[in-house]
Amino acid sequence: MPLVDRVRNICVSPATEWPVIEQERTEPADLTVSYLVPLALANAAAGFIGGTLLRAVLPLGIFGGFFAGIVGACVSFVMTLLGCLLIAFIINTLAATFDGTPNFNQAFKTSVYSYTPGVVGGIARIVPFLGGFVAIVASFYGLYLLYVGLPVTMRAPKEKAAAYTVLVVVASIVVMVVITTVMSVLGLAGLAGMSQL
Repeated sequence: MPLVDRVRNICVSPATEWPVIEQERTEPADLTVSYLVPLALANAAAGFIGGTLLRAVLPLGIFGGFFAGIVGACVSFVMTLLGCLLIAFIINTLAATFDGTPNFNQAFKTSVYSYTPGVVGGIARIVPFLGGFVAIVASFYGLYLLYVGLPVTMRAPKEKAAAYTVLVVVASIVVMVVITTVMSVLGLAGLAGMSQL
């Protein structure tokens, strides 16, 4: 299915799209290359343009620095890919706890397609300030997609979908905080502060 059609379908009619997704036999590598990478690149590019280039032209504040913008875009891209992978591991690991069927391919599809609104909404970051708000609101819609998708793709009972979703979200936040902390300690986050270059 073409990328634009899938984005529209999962965002507009998730109840009918999740069963279609569940039947697809897409490998994680194929899904990453054909779907996730283009969206993550568009998101990162929009963040770079909105956060760096437009601020240099428009009277919207201090110019953040070209190098800092490039680093930020790269970190955004990598964190999108890494985030989807880690959430897939969490979804798969918790499946049996909620009487679901562990299957990493299904967990990865669930993670990627639940991430869709946040990544697509992140493209709005091309508009400084307002775009960030749109991205946050879109990310919350992704939680709803996760809630609707887990019973279909992971075959968890619908009455356990809310608890399954909450635990996936909490575990994901904890993992991302740990990763961010480790990156800070290693100095990767400090590169973004090199705005004088």
